[in-house]
Amino acid sequence: MKRYAFCPVCGSPLDRPADGAVHVDLLACASCRFEFWQNSKPAVSAIITRIVGGKHHLLLSRRGIEPCKGMWDLPGGFLTNGERPEQGLAREIREELGASVRGQTLLTVEIAEYVREDIAEEARFVLVLFYVCELDPGAVITPMDDVLEARWFPLNELPVEVAFSSDRRAIDAFKKKLNAHSPGSAHTG
Repeated sequence: MKRYAFCPVCGSPLDRPADGAVHVDLLACASCRFEFWQNSKPAVSAIITRIVGGKHHLLLSRRGIEPCKGMWDLPGGFLTNGERPEQGLAREIREELGASVRGQTLLTVEIAEYVREDIAEEARFVLVLFYVCELDPGAVITPMDDVLEARWFPLNELPVEVAFSSDRRAIDAFKKKLNAHSPGSAHTG
């Protein structure tokens, strides 16, 4: 896997701090003292739902790019610098599905590992904010950008080949939330 090797400020080699250093998750430039922090990259994903025949359905998109090309995924993507998560989610849904969403409600936050040969080891972790939402009424789904196709699945009949374990954990959190709010379930609060 690739590694970052040179300072983006002055071009000198980057080094990892010595064992026992306070901040081990950064690369440092000995020449200009630039500190290159290894933060998880922020992203958003949508759990887009609808009810058909009294059953919840989930919209999944088939990935058109690596990693996990051809596998099913929750639509979403990386935030741009300074972009609010809700705005980024709306932008990503427009870019990937040609549609607008409403009722964005934060469900959970997960760490995903995004592994590709062309991505440096230090950049492989992604902090994903998962939102539950619906498409705007009358929205027409048009796969675009890096999406091969989009399809509705009954929540209890999802495909096995879901791209990321973080997506599966978020879907499980959504199912758990539904079960906690279903009639006859025992819950407090």
